[in-house]
Amino acid sequence: MHCWTDTDQSLLLELLATDTVTPMESDSLGNLAHAQSVYADHAKRIGFEVDYFAPPAASILEEPDVPSSVREKAGLFGAKFFDAQPNLVLRMGNHPAHRTLLFNFHMDTVAGFEPVLLRDGKIYGRGAADAKGLGVAVLMAVRRALQLHPGLGDGIGLIIQSVGGEEGGAMGVYGTRLLAAKSCYGRLNVVCEPTDFAYFDRTTSAMTARIAVQGEGSTDDEPAQGQNATILLAAITDMLTREISPAVFNMGAKMCIGGLHTGTMHNRVYGSGCLLLNFAYPSLEIARELEALVENAFTNAVERFQNEYARYAAARAAAAAARDICSLTWVKRRLPVLANRDCSMENLLAGIGIPRHDGNSSTMPFSCDAMWLQGPDRFTIVFGPGHLGRNKTHAVGEFMDLADLDLYAHQLSRLILAFADHVS
Repeated sequence: MHCWTDTDQSLLLELLATDTVTPMESDSLGNLAHAQSVYADHAKRIGFEVDYFAPPAASILEEPDVPSSVREKAGLFGAKFFDAQPNLVLRMGNHPAHRTLLFNFHMDTVAGFEPVLLRDGKIYGRGAADAKGLGVAVLMAVRRALQLHPGLGDGIGLIIQSVGGEEGGAMGVYGTRLLAAKSCYGRLNVVCEPTDFAYFDRTTSAMTARIAVQGEGSTDDEPAQGQNATILLAAITDMLTREISPAVFNMGAKMCIGGLHTGTMHNRVYGSGCLLLNFAYPSLEIARELEALVENAFTNAVERFQNEYARYAAARAAAAAARDICSLTWVKRRLPVLANRDCSMENLLAGIGIPRHDGNSSTMPFSCDAMWLQGPDRFTIVFGPGHLGRNKTHAVGEFMDLADLDLYAHQLSRLILAFADHVS
């Protein structure tokens, strides 16, 4: 029996057509609140109640580990920044955490409009795989479980968190973390992300370095007069790639050379600009090693630039001033990773055919909001259909197979019923 219906298709198409691009990656605020309301209306039809639907408080910016990019965006948009990004909690059955199963997915997306369409059994659009499609599948699963066990809410609690603040480097600090701090979690917490139909009970976390140049530019008629930020940042990019990327990957971490920006015109020397470097790490111990590695490599790269580029007229001014005009700051760092095990819940998952990704898996852990839902007497996993790369999340052509969403809903419905048996 298929879980997927025309109603589910209509809901997902409407969600995909709604702009929920995070303000972290956009100059507009988007329509996240509308998408949340549409989702809540569908959830209420199968028995959920809205337990919480509110924007984050601006006081969250006072937290010490909030990424500086969040503070910068909040400062740019003002009070509207958080007002436009509410978090939604839906609840069925009012039971304590040890009798509650929670599903978490994020409604916000990365930037980059993708045409919404159905073709050859696939649904295309920004968020189809990451993670609107998975959120719709959760409703499908609950509806299926209720068909098989109509009194489900009398025995267990079901919670769905539909959050913002996951994408764009916000790292869940004003979404999932906020809800977890309000004791919104269960005995088993399922974070819905593409994991190829096997679950992770561990994740990486991310740290971002910003290398900035604040120098004096010049006209193209006098290029030697400018402290050329483009040359300086490009040289540092090259040096860091060759010097530290092998060590980063040998640590079991990942390094992403992100955006490098100085300017777009051909007829001037840009004296200012920045480079972003992102590092995913599997433990805080490795994170501390990464910090030291990056900071030392940056110092060495600036010194090498001064020594090696002073001979070139186009770079001489930047080389002379490199130590004064070039700096490294951390946009975010020292955030936790998910790392938990639970024999009882692992046996439950194995018993219904949901496997665990172990150290030999070709699919590797990644950074997501799951880290905020771990804690004593609860087990948090990341589990979903599709694959971050294969389904083109964050890229052109993002899609999800409808058959995979249907299979996912069946798996989750079995999980719901198994959890109900487990706690009865």
